[in-house]
Amino acid sequence: MAPAFHLSLSVADLDRTEAFYTGALGARVGRRTRAWIDVWLFGAQVTVYARPGGVLPLPQRDTLHFGATLAWDDWEVLAGRLNEAKAIFRLSPTVDDARGQAKMMLVDPDGYLIEIKAYRDPEAALNRPL
Repeated sequence: MAPAFHLSLSVADLDRTEAFYTGALGARVGRRTRAWIDVWLFGAQVTVYARPGGVLPLPQRDTLHFGATLAWDDWEVLAGRLNEAKAIFRLSPTVDDARGQAKMMLVDPDGYLIEIKAYRDPEAALNRPL
């Protein structure tokens, strides 16, 4: 089995959160109970717990975010889909041709920020260790 990154979030409403992640971002639901749901997003397992009191208020959550780096074409398709769906953005989809990068940051129903990037030359931009 390949390793999978896992993130856990407290949310106010499981159904609303599931609809956002599956509808807007194309996540798929894995395991589910009445208290939590696993959504698989960009290869990562995001477990959302029905814990309204655990959702961090602003400003504590203001700079907390998670995200993914996608292939350029996939980023463009997702940006178009999110624009059409009138997603709430902190940073609207933006392309910086001089730097060869694209970026957007959207807000989920509980105010968590999701940053999605793409690079024309991901190997050079990310300098990922082997």
